[in-house]
Amino acid sequence: MAGLIDKIFDNTLPGLTKAMDLTWQRNQAITSNIANAETPQYRAVDVNFEKELETAFGNTTGDLIKTDARHLDTSGSQSAHFTQDTSGATKADGNNVDIDIQMGKLAYNSGQYSIATNLMRKKLGVLRRIISESR
Repeated sequence: MAGLIDKIFDNTLPGLTKAMDLTWQRNQAITSNIANAETPQYRAVDVNFEKELETAFGNTTGDLIKTDARHLDTSGSQSAHFTQDTSGATKADGNNVDIDIQMGKLAYNSGQYSIATNLMRKKLGVLRRIISESR
């Protein structure tokens, strides 16, 4: 019985939830990049998806230490860390947003979000079925 409970309550739901959160935040970064495609000196941003998942599941080598009151509190932070995206060439005005790259990233990211939501729906369906059959 304990093995069955472990299989039911594994890391799937928290993992999918975090993946959905990160793809949503990546979507915000990409749409910000697209909106600022003509803004001088704007530098494109992205979310390091793999690093954020590792952090969420405690697979990092060290924690950030808050040494000054002005530092952001990252303990238990739900928000992803944006990183500079250097995939586009820098234009004369200092902007490095390549609209074609960003649109491709937006389409890919939307697909990733869709996959995560479908997997979540299936997992919740399994849990619903288990609950209804146990009555």
